[in-house]
Amino acid sequence: MKSKSYKLTGTPQEQAGFWVFTQHSDEWTTAAEQQLQDWLAQHDSNRLEYERALKLWQQLDQLKPASFPARQAAQQIRAKRMQRKQLVRKIKDTGLMGLLVLTTTFGLNEYRLTDRYATAVGERKSIDLVDGSQITLNTDTQLSVKMTGNRRVLSLAKGEVYVAVAHEVDRPFDVIAGNGRIHDIGTRFNVYSANNTTQVTVAEGQVQIIPDSKITGARWLDHVISRSAFWLHLNSTPSNDESPTLVVGQQISYNDQGQVNAPIATNAANVIAWQSGRLVFEMAPLEAVLSQVQRYHKVSFQYSGEAIKQIRVSASFEIDNLPKILNTLQAALPIKTQQLQDGKIMISTNQG
Repeated sequence: MKSKSYKLTGTPQEQAGFWVFTQHSDEWTTAAEQQLQDWLAQHDSNRLEYERALKLWQQLDQLKPASFPARQAAQQIRAKRMQRKQLVRKIKDTGLMGLLVLTTTFGLNEYRLTDRYATAVGERKSIDLVDGSQITLNTDTQLSVKMTGNRRVLSLAKGEVYVAVAHEVDRPFDVIAGNGRIHDIGTRFNVYSANNTTQVTVAEGQVQIIPDSKITGARWLDHVISRSAFWLHLNSTPSNDESPTLVVGQQISYNDQGQVNAPIATNAANVIAWQSGRLVFEMAPLEAVLSQVQRYHKVSFQYSGEAIKQIRVSASFEIDNLPKILNTLQAALPIKTQQLQDGKIMISTNQG
């Protein structure tokens, strides 16, 4: 029988996850072992990521003796050999074998049972959840919501959402965004995720920011194990020392590399003004203003020079009225706009 040859794609971290999983499956052969050794010899980074992935596997392996319904469900699914093989083949084609299998193997398969919501560019949508909470999606947003008997979890894939949480003592509400988790402490808050950065603003009550634990050093692996521990209730009570708490009028941001900035004071009403169809700015650079404007319209802005980007703007705009926004800026600032092709708009100095 012809030996199987694996054609790997994805990052070294993802490939390492694939090798660790396959090595512990019934598909492992001497030919696969040789291919693994060849892969390890290709670059030092391959060996480093493999060792980290193996360490993660061994740490997760310690959870096997635990008894929890999700694990039993996962065992039943794995017993369906043909179904598993079809799933494995599909995942291999995408190059994300390690990430997906590690999450499903350890009892996260039930996470697929979610309600999914999305908005198009320029669209805003309010949704009443079954627990009485309300979420409002801003433009170009994708998220999912899962509710179990003891958890309520919103996962923000991209975009912006305002959350008004219905208080339940025994069933916490969490938002997963980027490489972190926002834990509600009876509140209303805004979460904006874009360009590998997540920004959280509190309008009422408090929230706690819980970044992914740094266990292996590989960002995506740490994300997997943090999500696993969360769903297995291993870190339900975060450490106050490691998890900043935000109160009304505070804002915090963190990036996908695990860096968490200190909380700052902000005008929460301005941040969430988009719910009423407005954008509000106070002494913001023109580039930052137009970056927000183009989220709602299929346009992109270009600038004739660097200095013009730093012109300060204090204004309140109707989100949906792009011509009025541009006319207001031209009337108030020494700039002019020019429509180009393909939705591009040139911003230049008004010499007149």
